[in-house]
Amino acid sequence: MLVLLLAPLLPLAGMWVFSTWLSVTAAANLLDAQTNAEDAGLPASQIVFELQHERKFSSQLVSGDATVGEDLKRQRELTDVAVTEQRRLAEGDALRESASQTTLTNMAELLKSLEGLPTLRASVDTGRFSRLQAVNAYNEMIDKAFDLYSTVVSVDDHTLAQAATTTIALTEAREQYAREDALVSGVLAGGGTYAPGERGLVVKTIGTQRHLYEIARRTLTAEDRATYERIIKSEPYLRLRAAEDKIVDAAKPAVDAKQWNADFAALNTDLGHLEERVAHRAIEAAGPAATRIILRLALAGVLGLLVIVALVLLAIRIARGIIRRITALRQEALEVAERKLPDVVARLRAGEQVDVDAEVPPLTPADDELSQLGGAFAQVQRTAIGSAVQEATLRAGLNQVFLNLGRRSQVLVHRQLSLLDQMERRVTDPRDLEELYRIDHLSTRLRRHSEDLVILAGSVPGRGWRNPVPLHDVLRSAVSEVEEYTRVTLIPLPELALLGRAVSDVVHLIAELLENATAFSPRDTHVQMSGQLVPNGFAVEIEDRGVGMPPEQIEDANRRLADPPDFDPAHSSRLGLFVVARLAARHGIKVTLRSSPYGGITAVALLPRELVVEERSAQGELTAAPPAAVRPLALTGTPTAEHPTVTAVATLPPPAPATVEAVIPAQRPAVAPAPPAAPAVPAPPEQSPTLLSPEGLPMRQRQANLSPHLRTTAGSATAAVPQPPADETATRAARGPETMRSMLSSLQQGTYRGREAAAQQRSETTDENPQEQ
Repeated sequence: MLVLLLAPLLPLAGMWVFSTWLSVTAAANLLDAQTNAEDAGLPASQIVFELQHERKFSSQLVSGDATVGEDLKRQRELTDVAVTEQRRLAEGDALRESASQTTLTNMAELLKSLEGLPTLRASVDTGRFSRLQAVNAYNEMIDKAFDLYSTVVSVDDHTLAQAATTTIALTEAREQYAREDALVSGVLAGGGTYAPGERGLVVKTIGTQRHLYEIARRTLTAEDRATYERIIKSEPYLRLRAAEDKIVDAAKPAVDAKQWNADFAALNTDLGHLEERVAHRAIEAAGPAATRIILRLALAGVLGLLVIVALVLLAIRIARGIIRRITALRQEALEVAERKLPDVVARLRAGEQVDVDAEVPPLTPADDELSQLGGAFAQVQRTAIGSAVQEATLRAGLNQVFLNLGRRSQVLVHRQLSLLDQMERRVTDPRDLEELYRIDHLSTRLRRHSEDLVILAGSVPGRGWRNPVPLHDVLRSAVSEVEEYTRVTLIPLPELALLGRAVSDVVHLIAELLENATAFSPRDTHVQMSGQLVPNGFAVEIEDRGVGMPPEQIEDANRRLADPPDFDPAHSSRLGLFVVARLAARHGIKVTLRSSPYGGITAVALLPRELVVEERSAQGELTAAPPAAVRPLALTGTPTAEHPTVTAVATLPPPAPATVEAVIPAQRPAVAPAPPAAPAVPAPPEQSPTLLSPEGLPMRQRQANLSPHLRTTAGSATAAVPQPPADETATRAARGPETMRSMLSSLQQGTYRGREAAAQQRSETTDENPQEQ
C-alpha cells in the first residue's frame, strides 16, 4: 500500500538522484584527475627530465667525449631515483582506484620499457651502440611517458582541460628541444661530423620544436604568454636560434660547443619553470573546482531531498490508517494459516467433531473496500475449514472401507484355512496333499495381505499371543508367508523368545521385508536371514543379492521408516514400506536399509530389549491358539549343514500366561556368542503309533510330530487330534530348537520317501496291467 502511494514520487526522486549522480561524477572526475596528475603525471615528467640529461651525456660519450663520464654516472643515479619513485606510486591504492584502465596500462608499459635501462647503459658504455642508436633508444622510453601523459588528465571542466592540454604541448615541445640538443652535442663532441641520417634528423627536430612551441603559445594564459615572450627574447634563446639557423644552412654545425651547452642549459631551465608553473596551476585548480561542484550539489541535493521527504511524510500519514487495517487482516490470515486450520485438521484426524460456524466468526456488513476484503477472507476461511472437514470425513470413510474389507477377508481366509485343515486330515494321496499344502501357503499369504488393509485403516490385526514365542519360530513363520520361501536361508539363532503381544506384528514385518528381498533379487540367489543379540536389543538382518537401490532412494526409504507418513494412495507402489513403518512404530522397532556388499539391499530390524526374553520363559503351560494362527506348511527345499534352508514352519501357539522369568538384563554382552552349526539330522524320536493308509503310507496326524510348545490345546478351534501322553509332553517340552528342527526335517524326509514308494508302486501296477491304461 505504501509503495502504491509513493509511486507518484518515484519520477521526482529519480530526477533528483540523476542530477545528484551527474554532479558527484563530475566532482569525482576532478578529484581523480588531481590524484592521477600527482601520482602519475608529475613523476613521469621527472623521469622524462632525467632521461633527457642522461640521453645527452650518453650521446657525447658514444661520440668520444670521455670528460662526461662522471656527469653521466651522477645523472644515471638521478634517473634511477625518479624511476623508483614512479614504481612506488604506481603500486599505491590511490592511483589504482582513481586511474582508468588505459592509464594503468600505459603506466605498466612505461615501467616495462624502463627495465631496459641497464642493457641500454651497458651498450653505451661498451660502444656497441652508435650515437643515433643510443639517442633513438632513449627516445622510445620517453615516448612511453608521453603516452601516459595523454590519459592521465581527462576532466569535464573546460578550463582545467585546456590547462592540461597546454602543459602536455609545452612538455612535448621541450622534448624536441632536448632531442635537438642531444644530437647536436654528440656531433660537436665527435668532431663536428654528422653520421648518416643525423643531419636530416636534426633539421626535422628543429622544425618540430618550433612548431610545437607556436601551438603551445596560443593556448597559454596572458600571464604565461608574457613569461614565454620574455624567454624567447632572452640572449640564450636568441643565440640558440641563430645557431639553429646555421645548422640548417651548413653541412657541418659551425657552432661553439661550450656556448651551445651553456645557452641550452639556461633556456631549458626557463622553459622547464614555465612548464611546471602551468602544470601546478592546473592541478591546484582541480581542487577548488571540485569543491564548487560539491557545494552546488549539496545545495541542490538538500533542497530536493527536503521536497521529497515532505511528500513522503504526507503519503505516509495518509496511508498509515490503511496500512494498519491491512496489517490486522494479515495477522488474522496468519493466525488461520499457522494455528487455526492446522488445529482443526489435527482435531479432525483425531476423530473430534468440528463446528464450522464456531470456528469461523460470522460475516459483518461491509461498508468499504477493506471491510469487503475481510468478509471475502472470512468466506475463504469458512470454505477451507469446510473442505478440511469433508476431506477428514472422506479419509475416515476410506479407512473404514479398508478395515471392513480387511476384516471380511480375514474371516473368509480363516474359514478357508479351517476347511483346508479338514481336507488335509482326510486326504491320503501325497500329490493331493502337496497341492493342498500349496493352497494352504497361498491362503497364509492372502491373510497377510488382508492384514495390510487393516493396518492401512489404522487398526490392529486380530492375531495375537499371550505368552512369549521362540524367536526362531517367529522368523520361520515369517518365512512361511513369503512366496519364494525356498530361497530363504535362516542362520541358527540364539535361544531367545519374543513377547506374545509383538509376535503377530513382527511376523508380518519380517515377512514384508523377505517378500521385498525375494521379489527384487534373481531367482537363482538366496536371501540370507540371521539374528543376534546386540546391546540395544535383538537385530534381525535380511540380505539379498538383488539389483539394489540408488543412495537417494535408500535415504528416502529410511526416512519414511523412521517417521511413518500418512498413507497416500499415490504411493501405492510402496505399500509394503508403509506397512513396515507402521508396524515398526507400533513396537518401537528400528528398521533401516543399507547397500549390501553383494550389490543388493541389507535390511536390519532392531527389536527393543523389552520385547525379547530368555527362551525358557516361553516353555510354560500351553493355551489355545487363536483361529488366525500361522498354518503348517509342507515346504520343499534342500538344507545344508551350515545354513539350513527353511523347509517347514510350525504353528505359533500362545504359551500359558506364566510370568516371564527374566527379561534380558542390560549387563548382557554386546553380541551373543555365535550359535553352533546345525547338527546332522538324528533319527526321529519315539512317537505315537502311526496310522497307515490303504496304500501303506503313514496317515497325517495333526500336531503329532510337533514339539509340545508348538501344539494347540484341545480348546483350539483347529485342534482335532488326540494329544500325546503327559510324560511324552513333558519330555518334548524340554527339547531345544535344534531338536525341533531335526524332528521337522525327519518328518519331511519320511513324507518324501513315502511319496516315492507310492509312486513306484503305482508304476509297477501300471506295468503289470497295461490294458487299463
